[in-house]
Amino acid sequence: MAVTGDNAGPNRRVVEVMNFLAAHPTEAFTLTEIASRVGLSNGSAHRVLTTLAESHYLSRHPKHKTYSLGMALLAIGQAALSKRQDIEIARYELRRLADDLKTHCVATTVANGELVIVTCAGTPQTSEPINQVGERRPFIPPLGIGCVAWAEPGEQRDYLARAPAALSDNAKERLSQALQVIRERGYSIAGSGPAIRALRQFTSLPVGYQANESYWAGLRQLLTDLSVSEIQLLDLDEVGPEGVSYITTPVFSPSGEVVLELSLSGLLPSLGKADIARHIERLRTAAAIVTSGTLGQFPEHSLVPSGLRPPDT
Repeated sequence: MAVTGDNAGPNRRVVEVMNFLAAHPTEAFTLTEIASRVGLSNGSAHRVLTTLAESHYLSRHPKHKTYSLGMALLAIGQAALSKRQDIEIARYELRRLADDLKTHCVATTVANGELVIVTCAGTPQTSEPINQVGERRPFIPPLGIGCVAWAEPGEQRDYLARAPAALSDNAKERLSQALQVIRERGYSIAGSGPAIRALRQFTSLPVGYQANESYWAGLRQLLTDLSVSEIQLLDLDEVGPEGVSYITTPVFSPSGEVVLELSLSGLLPSLGKADIARHIERLRTAAAIVTSGTLGQFPEHSLVPSGLRPPDT
């Protein structure tokens, strides 16, 4: 677990505050609210917020005394996006997916050991929470499993080692099987059920809660409650009456590494096998378009929608 709050260095406190506000880009918070959510004393929060506001990285409302993201971040964001054409193309493709499939579409990347949402489109057809750009989630099995299915064996072992010790033998076996199956078929898919719905709701908590040991204890318990189908469906014949929780597929970099993961969630439980297969193919096509559009390299022997594999591979 990362060191956060007043026990962290001053630079880390700045990062925690910025991460929290980035996860709530349309909201404003008082000093006390930010201090409480991020785990800082009011004095430490005041020093961080004052410095950031003076540099216009944050905006302070003159009447309500609340803080929100500032104008100076626009230039930084645009500069970062200019180097990440994959995110711009993914944003366009996710909007097309959302219009076509009428569901919630998200692009996620792995940064500093966390899963970070970088763009999203559409709304869920279920009561699941809507994801926001900037939200972070822990990179713990089975969360983000599709991001490591194409990784080197050592990286996969490190990922699996982060799973809760209390996972059953069946769950651990399903995780190991899933890595191979995901790589062979080109996508990840999990069944829906009470445990995974509770997990999705729990991990959408604000960033500040992740500094609390009770958060991690609750997370580990929810992970151990997952059924094997909620960890990963190995075949579409395993889809139960509650349907599918999510479908994900990777975007590859020019060096062949997974740089983004596109996902669909908030799917109606009434979707039949043919509809699920169509959703999978549409998502895989979108990811392949992003990969090709940024000169990404598909791994050898990977399944690529027809016509989208570069001619020299």
